[in-house]
Formats: sequence, C-alpha cells, structure tokens
Amino acid sequence: MKKVFAILAATVLFAGMASAQLGINVGYAPQTYKTTYTSGSTSSTSTRNLNGFFAGVNYNMNITGDLGVSFGVNYRMNMGTDNDAVGVGIAGASVENKYSQSLIDVPVLFNYGLKLTDALKLSVFVGPTISFALAGNTHTTVTATVLGASSTTESDADWYDSNSDLKKLDIGGTIGANLQYNDFRLFGGYNLGLLNTTGADNYTRKASNWFIGIGYSL
Repeated sequence: MKKVFAILAATVLFAGMASAQLGINVGYAPQTYKTTYTSGSTSSTSTRNLNGFFAGVNYNMNITGDLGVSFGVNYRMNMGTDNDAVGVGIAGASVENKYSQSLIDVPVLFNYGLKLTDALKLSVFVGPTISFALAGNTHTTVTATVLGASSTTESDADWYDSNSDLKKLDIGGTIGANLQYNDFRLFGGYNLGLLNTTGADNYTRKASNWFIGIGYSL
C-alpha cells in the first residue's frame, strides 16, 4: 500500500512539474505596522506606514485542471520617514526618523484560473506567506536650535538587537488575483499578518500590506 501511495505521489509531482512555470516578478507593497497597548480597560493604538518594494521568483505548478499552487521567494525592502518639531520660546528642536527594513517573503499560494481567451487568463489565489526580517533600523537626526545657534546629533537603533522585543518571524494570510497575457502577468492582493511580532508586555504589533506587481513567465 505504501508503494502505491508513493507511486501516486510521484506521478502527481512529475505531472505538475511537466506543466510548471518559472517566473520573475517585481512590485510595490507598502507596509503598515499597527501597535496596540492594552492596560485593563484602556487601550491605545499607533500606526507606522512604510513604502515597500519587492523582487523575486515564483514557481507555479499545476495540480489538476485549472487548479495550481505557486511557491515563491521575494526580497522586500521597506522604507519610511517621519518628522517632528518641539520648541518653547527661543529654543526648539526638529526630529527626523528614517526607517529601513529588509525581509524575505515565502508565499505558498493555491490558485484557480479561468481562460478568457487563448492568450488571456484570469486567476485568483489564496494561501500563507511566511516573512522573515533580515534587518531593521531607525536612523534619528535631532537638530536643536538655541538663540539662533544650531547643533545636530545622529543615532541608530537596531530593531532586532539583543535588547529588542521585536520578532523577526511572521506568517500572513494572502489573497489576490492575477491577470496573465501570454507570458506577462499583472497581479495584486492583500496580506494580513497573523502573528504578534512583539514580545513586549501589554503590546500587540501586527503587520499588513497590499501589493501590486508585474511578472514574466520564463
């Protein structure tokens, strides 16, 4: 019986590989981090929005009929800036924070396609995306002004150093659609992080992003 299952599994695998497609893709994926602090019946929420860009490869394998599964590996870079100013009378300061983060995303997406014409195909996809942060940093520049004289100090904070409560691993639920014309693809969707990416007491930090991109099947 085990041999029968092994033969069936191998048959499905090789049949899928025979009709598989390797593709490359690039796109835009702005990231949102929503952090909620809860203490008793009181809660407060802050949001950080970052611009995101990604590039990678995907391997789409047919399972049966119009049903397939796509495996991908994408490198993503998130960037953002915010500014603040404080001051009283003749003294003041401006604060600029520049955020940068790099991640690897591994989507495993089940897809179902419908041929509109011989060259045009519409498909929808859904599945998990595993994200692992490689690095994250906040570069802070403080410019203080007193009686017209100014001084500047700069500092860096590593998001994932030994003193940080932030977690590198996240798993998201992904949904979207893909429009393919011959070997070219236009796709978009939404990814919702399912894990709390901070270990700080009373805090919950969740990630989410929508995305749009173009791809080419090799």
